[in-house]
This record gives sequence, structure tokens and C-alpha cells, in this order.
Amino acid sequence: MTTTVLLAGSTGVLGTRIAHHLLAQSDIALRLLLRASARNDPAKAEAIDALVAKGAVVVVGDVTDPASLNLATAGTDVIVSALQGGTEIIVDGQIALAESAVRNGARRFLPSDFAIDLFAAPEGAPQFDIRKRAANVIDAMPLQVVHVLNGGFMDMMLDPRAAGIIDLNAGTVSLWGTGDEPFNLTTVEDTARFTAKIATDPAEISGVHYVSGAETTFNAIIDETEHLAGTTLTRNVVGDADDLRRITADAEDPWSVIQEWYLLSMLTVPPFPATDNERYPDVRPTGLHDYLVAAHRGLPQS
Repeated sequence: MTTTVLLAGSTGVLGTRIAHHLLAQSDIALRLLLRASARNDPAKAEAIDALVAKGAVVVVGDVTDPASLNLATAGTDVIVSALQGGTEIIVDGQIALAESAVRNGARRFLPSDFAIDLFAAPEGAPQFDIRKRAANVIDAMPLQVVHVLNGGFMDMMLDPRAAGIIDLNAGTVSLWGTGDEPFNLTTVEDTARFTAKIATDPAEISGVHYVSGAETTFNAIIDETEHLAGTTLTRNVVGDADDLRRITADAEDPWSVIQEWYLLSMLTVPPFPATDNERYPDVRPTGLHDYLVAAHRGLPQS
């Protein structure tokens, strides 16, 4: 029996990978919800064409235009959202998409969460508040609502070729807190693979599901990076959680300090109470050591 899945946000980094993993499953009919202008971007057009070549079907619609969603959701079993944006998209748009799913008899909806435990995040963090606002409405609908939480994206945070928290070229680390606060990390690829699996799981799976490649700390990441890079990094403590609270409280626009909100959440939100890592035997999230070994392979050592 074929399961029809509608995917919103298929041209993003995560959404594209979710689409590829859905198409790798048997008995899946994948629809891509796309704005009429999506192909105006050459990179997006290339990603769309690659998915269509594998069997995906494009349906034109826009979550900011609720009337356009009825045709897109007609006959669908599962709706997966990998959308990104502000209130108009994450709250109003996702609610409109879920309402259309209900009208057309879909059984399951996966909102675009893909984060640390946003339900425990400090009040005022805008990127998490809007997702909680959407969840408050969508969770009350007659749908199986499945929230996938993966922590931070391991590869986006820790890519040694990009100067982020760790700057290998400068030999420095910018550290908030003590460095021993625990949090979860999962690669984009593993998050996408797990999401595609749980989206089409035949069981009744409403609620929050956690996937995690690693529960770790910044100090553990720095230690492992120093070992693999053959260098000692200078650790610069920028501030602590109280400093981040002051910065976020003083900002007139919470979106202007979204990075500080994210860091505050990572320092203060507990790691996942458990994970669903064992739910699918063929989905084994990449651990921190294995990711860093692969990411540092071929890089010159100091």
C-alpha cells in the first residue's frame, strides 16, 4: 500500500535530505510543496530537478496562501514540514498547512522543530517560542503530530573548515559558560534519515521523539578537536549564562540576538531524557568521535 507524503521546505539543507531518504523507501509517493517562484533560484531548481528525477512530484502552493493548500494536501497521508522562517511561516503557515491536512483526512503531521528540547527552552527565545506557539494549536488537531528533536546540527556547528565556536586557523575557541554543560548533537544527514523513517512508521507515534548522535559538552568537543588536529587551542571564555540573559533581556528585538538566545538555551536546557536511536536498526546516528575523525581527515595538522 502506497503512502503519500507531502514535504514542505524541500529546497532547504535538511528538507532536501529528508526528500532523498523518503524517495529511497519503497511504496512512497512524494509530493514537494513549492512556491511558483521556486525554480527562479538556479540552486533550488537543480535540487528540485534531482528529486523529480527520482520520482517526486511538484505541487504548487504556499503556506502563506491557505487557499492554495487544499489541492496540495488532497489525498495525502503524511505531511512533513522542514520550513524555516519567522512567525508568518512557522506559526501561521504551519497551522494553515495542518488545518488543510485535517480537512483532507491526512493522518500525520511533522512540524519543523529539529532542535534542542524547544519545549524546555527559556521563554523569549524567538526561534523556539514560535515553534511552541504552533505546537499549542497543531497538537490539539485530530492528527498524529510527531515532533522530531535532534539537538544542534553537529556538522553545521563543528565543521573544522568554518570558523565557528572553534577557529582552527586562529587556534582559538570562543566559549560561553563553564564548557561542561551537556547538550545533544546530530548530523543533518542522520536527522533527515530518522525523520523519513518516523514519518512513514506504521505505528501510532504521536508525541515527541528524540534522536541524538552525541550527548556532549563544549570541553569534550574541544579536547577531541585538539587531539585530532594535533594542536592546543586557546580557550577564551566570553561570558556565562547570566551574561547571555542580560544581553537577551536588553535587546529591543529578540531576533537581533538570536545567536545569544540559542547559546543560552544550549547552556540551560537539559539534554534529552532518552532517545529513539534504537527504533530503526538501519538508522545509526554518527557519534561525535566518528564525525570529527571524518571531518578532520585530510586537514593539515599543526
